[in-house]
Amino acid sequence: MSKIGECSAQDRLREAGMRITVPRIRIYEYLMTHKTHPTCDDIYKDLKSDDDSLSLASVYNVTEKLADSGLVVELISPDGQKHYDGVTDFHGHFFCKDCGRIMDISCCKDFTATDALEGSRIDSVSLIINGVCHDCMSSQHS
Repeated sequence: MSKIGECSAQDRLREAGMRITVPRIRIYEYLMTHKTHPTCDDIYKDLKSDDDSLSLASVYNVTEKLADSGLVVELISPDGQKHYDGVTDFHGHFFCKDCGRIMDISCCKDFTATDALEGSRIDSVSLIINGVCHDCMSSQHS
């Protein structure tokens, strides 16, 4: 199995308190190396050719566990599909409504809550921008 950053996928799964299985390692490695924000179907199609025993249900189960543990980020696109991002550092996402592409965008993680939230607990903050990407805009004007 390949190394991801300083720790292997296996090490990170272990640190998160997850049981180590081959499907978990393979799916987690896939998400760490594919920056395309894949769906479970995408992951299954790409990994199935190398592993006949992999099931789509396993991919769904593993991605949910990885998201619940904070090892990956689950994104819901405007069309309602779940996508997964192996980059867990704070960043935003741009969803192109024409081509469906999801792009990472840099943004500041400093967040000041409004007075309306005083006394509340903020569990997460996300930035989602919907629109039409540069490539789609360029092709519309050609």
